[in-house]
Amino acid sequence: MRELLARALAAGSGYVELRLRRRWSTAVVFRKSRLEVATEYHAFGGVARCLVPGHGWGAVAFSDPERAVAAVQRAHELSLETRPDRPIELAPVPIRQVDQSDDLSDDPRLVALPDKRTLLEGLTAELLAADRRIVDSRTSYGDTVVETWLATSEGVQLHDLRSEASLGALAVAGEDGGQERALESVAARGGWGAVAGREALFRDVAERAVARLHAPPITAGRYPVIFDPRATGALVLQAITNLCRSPARGLERELLPLGQRLGPESLSVGDDPTAPGLRTSLVLDDEGTPVQHTPLVRNGVVVGHLHTRETAARAGAPATGNGLAPTLRSIPAARPTNSYVAKGQGHPADLIREVPLGVYIADVLGVSIEGHQVTLSPAAAWMIRDGVRAEMVKCAPLTTDLFALFGRLERVAGDFAWDPSAATLHEAGPLRPITTGAPHTRFVDLDLGALHA
Repeated sequence: MRELLARALAAGSGYVELRLRRRWSTAVVFRKSRLEVATEYHAFGGVARCLVPGHGWGAVAFSDPERAVAAVQRAHELSLETRPDRPIELAPVPIRQVDQSDDLSDDPRLVALPDKRTLLEGLTAELLAADRRIVDSRTSYGDTVVETWLATSEGVQLHDLRSEASLGALAVAGEDGGQERALESVAARGGWGAVAGREALFRDVAERAVARLHAPPITAGRYPVIFDPRATGALVLQAITNLCRSPARGLERELLPLGQRLGPESLSVGDDPTAPGLRTSLVLDDEGTPVQHTPLVRNGVVVGHLHTRETAARAGAPATGNGLAPTLRSIPAARPTNSYVAKGQGHPADLIREVPLGVYIADVLGVSIEGHQVTLSPAAAWMIRDGVRAEMVKCAPLTTDLFALFGRLERVAGDFAWDPSAATLHEAGPLRPITTGAPHTRFVDLDLGALHA
């Protein structure tokens, strides 16, 4: 591979970047006790990019490593054919040579597909046996091994071999004509053993679906609302971190301006691809930039953006190491890795104890943002009565203005935790794994509407 990269880099001039990536993956899916999917997949992809001074990017994707030299030559030709309105510059980066490999002593590629099916079949049986009111389910097992080779004409060299495994469970409970659902997932860096011993997860998702069957709808009104760490992390990822990603040239979209106040001094948000052990942690990004911890909001004020080398040069800022490509043959763009809300002070129990009447939200089914309007769909919710978490309730989606929402952030607890679920970043195109981390948070005076059938 190194010889191939060297030959290909010599085929172009100006700045040349070549990324080669292989992916091995397995997917097993059950619908109730019926096997629906059992596949093994191996694919290769490459991308050559050239930037000739005074010209624009030329990029060529390919699926055969023997096409690498020809791809660089064609990317060079395409760069010469472009004349951008403004010169394209790249922020300078330290030159690193990195060789990183996960411990694959339990390499999932060496485990037979029938064994993976047997694992999921047993976990599915745990879910279905949890309660007679489980009427449907969808369970999944997946593993992925990705090997990346990256080289640039500036001297960057990267070899990265990483592995992760994941489990997912959706349970549907039904009784007296009504149905409710609950879902859960877990993803971990490592091999076959990374998802061992998860029977309780599958039983719990079934029990949560059943518990929702007879939960009353919440009475519409304005409440203090406490979000658990998973819900806080998902909310901030979509409503803040996603709006701090510098857009690529020609792809205009909302970007929170530096200096904008979003919330109180207790609110600090960032992205940290250096966090150890997480499935989305990195050493170099897909442009070869060394990753770094990037504060985005400090004490309630926007202080940073996530950048590629190009967007950083355009903004007069340093590259942050967030140039990431979600597929084998895609172009890097500014994307988060490990999005977090910094911990505050105090125990989460104190946040609940101080509320005479409110709502506790654990996890979310989804968060969307349109302009400055944020919509959050709770996955599970409970009333808080006299400082104690009480009965489960069904809660309608919460829709509010971004700045009004975080202006009502009252407390940030000190119980920070990274979320182990198999979360993905919601954006146009392929989904990319994302990790979020957060403590409990409390917002005041949020308008929760009636739940309509």
